[in-house]
Amino acid sequence: MRIVIVGAGKIGSNLARMLVERDNEVIVIDADEERCSRLSAEVDALVIKGDATKLETLKDAEVDRADVFVAVTDRDEVNVLSCLIAKQLGSTRTISRVGDPALVEVVEELGIERAICPELVTARLLSSLVSGSYGLTELLASRSGFKLLEVAVSPSSPVLGKTIKEVPKPPTCMVLAVAEGDKVLKASDDLELREGQRVIVLVSQEDEEEVKKLFTG
Repeated sequence: MRIVIVGAGKIGSNLARMLVERDNEVIVIDADEERCSRLSAEVDALVIKGDATKLETLKDAEVDRADVFVAVTDRDEVNVLSCLIAKQLGSTRTISRVGDPALVEVVEELGIERAICPELVTARLLSSLVSGSYGLTELLASRSGFKLLEVAVSPSSPVLGKTIKEVPKPPTCMVLAVAEGDKVLKASDDLELREGQRVIVLVSQEDEEEVKKLFTG
């Protein structure tokens, strides 16, 4: 598939890595030169520096040939506007990240195929794990080659005391959240991992065992 991603931040970069691993043709657009340079050096994807809300930038990325157009920057207005322009240019499927859960239905009513709020998605995934309902996990595994895992940080884990950014994860692994007792913590880069915490990760099936050993020791 030919997939255009707007945003080379944490979500966009990880998404690009995962999709390239699955042998997709990936094009990433970002306005930040440093992020573009870093991603271009790390991932076998075409990285374009530019404003995704500008017609010229999207034409340069040939979004009319894209099977999927995904906008995942941290700015709702950029994501929504770029999706709407891409749709007008002929992109068959458009997906927008939104930070405000209240905007999900509104954005989809504009004609964007899917609006995704990471907070809502994480909450639903955690609910699935906590309740013991693994239908969503199995769906991910069967259709995408990725699995949702909950792994406990053991006393002998090599990641103990490290921040999420410092954890030597494989490129196909994304930390979604960290549960501690009855609290769910945001998986920020500077969050330090402690014994007994439960880490929820999305990982390719090929790297599943490596990630389990990484957190459990």
